Amino acid sequence: MDKRAPLFVDEPDDTKTEILKATFDALAEHGYANLTIDRISQHFSKSEGLVFYHYDGKDDVLLDLLNYLLSRFRQVGMPVSDDGDPETRLRSLFDQVIPEPDEQQIRDYETVLTELRMRAAQDEAFQECFNQSQDIFRETIREILQDGIESGDFREMDPELVANFLVTLVSGRTFERVTTGISRPIQSELDNYIKYRLLADAEDNV
Repeated sequence: MDKRAPLFVDEPDDTKTEILKATFDALAEHGYANLTIDRISQHFSKSEGLVFYHYDGKDDVLLDLLNYLLSRFRQVGMPVSDDGDPETRLRSLFDQVIPEPDEQQIRDYETVLTELRMRAAQDEAFQECFNQSQDIFRETIREILQDGIESGDFREMDPELVANFLVTLVSGRTFERVTTGISRPIQSELDNYIKYRLLADAEDNV
């Protein structure tokens, strides 16, 4: 997620987005197990009744929040310009999705997504949202890799397998940071992976 792009404007211009912002803040503070409509309303400037007017309950608003967050991620976290060579595009993508963890917005975003991902273990609607988002991320990587193979920038490989590995790496890094409180740097090793495993002239980089 691009730390320069806010998830929500300070004062959303519609009630539903304001409810989603309140839910995000409440979920980041309390976690799923302790989240209630009352706690959401504590971050909401309007009547608690409006939450029930728009949503049937906690999981209903959380599913809408998940869709909103994943949509924002696709809008500002994943766009990669078609300009530049495939290596530059791939590195730019990972610069976006592996941001510095010291930004509070980033920490809250990753915490909230992890809470919602845990919900996906029991709820197919949440699972479907994550699957769609992961598929888009995976396909973005795969397309860059395929372009690189065709241009001669990347060596011959199975773009699908490599994309699966890279998506798993990013997801695992996020899960570990949120659940252990430890942020282990992976960017340098990711750089080495690109340099020595993907680039066509990798033997010249040894």
